[in-house]
Amino acid sequence: MEIYIKELKCDWYMGSDDFYEEDQITSDLIEKIKDAIVRNEEDGPYNIYAAYDDGDWLCMYFREDLVFIQITCEPDHEYVYYDKKYEGKYDLELIEFDQSEVPRIETCEDMVLAANIFEEWALYGKRYPAAWADMHVTPNIFDAYYPQVEPERLYRLSIYGNGKNKSKTIVFLKKYFKDSDFKQTLKRVEQFPIVLCVDFEHDILAIEKELKKIEADYRKEEVTEKEYREFLDLEWKRHLSAVELR
Repeated sequence: MEIYIKELKCDWYMGSDDFYEEDQITSDLIEKIKDAIVRNEEDGPYNIYAAYDDGDWLCMYFREDLVFIQITCEPDHEYVYYDKKYEGKYDLELIEFDQSEVPRIETCEDMVLAANIFEEWALYGKRYPAAWADMHVTPNIFDAYYPQVEPERLYRLSIYGNGKNKSKTIVFLKKYFKDSDFKQTLKRVEQFPIVLCVDFEHDILAIEKELKKIEADYRKEEVTEKEYREFLDLEWKRHLSAVELR
């Protein structure tokens, strides 16, 4: 029998690494590994790598009663097994495999199926009939199964008037802008609004807290990333102008 794979590596639970080269890989060894996958007992396989010499390889990561299965065919395909019964179930916890986390849909809990996938690849270099996603063709296919993180919002913080106490507002502005004297600050308040900053919300909370404390006439307005970058560009130009005047 001609065997497809040229290298086989098994990282076992108990810490031993078994590595086999082409002349050591037999149908009996493949059957032994297949049986170990089906049993998936405490001393069963943790990781299995089955590679052909042209860069094609099968990788199986085991965890308790689950396995993550990937077949890479260089340079154009990266197939990942997925479980169709978890399609549309977006609120499940991620599963950790070998220091990375994947959604439940990308795991196989059928060890007989996993063993057949291994055997089909080892003997023939083919994907066993199952559900496969080609990550080179549809790289974002499982994105919705990861926890959706709300993008941080950007805000512009501006003073629009003297507020309840003009003196406190002027003192705040002098300190905030590090003005050399009050004349410079008084010149600022000749024209409102005065933009203090444009930043992520968590970065402006301390400033907002101070503005509330002095009962300033301020506004916090959500802005776009484009407006944020325009503000940064303007601040940089002001910085350069100040350097030139020194």
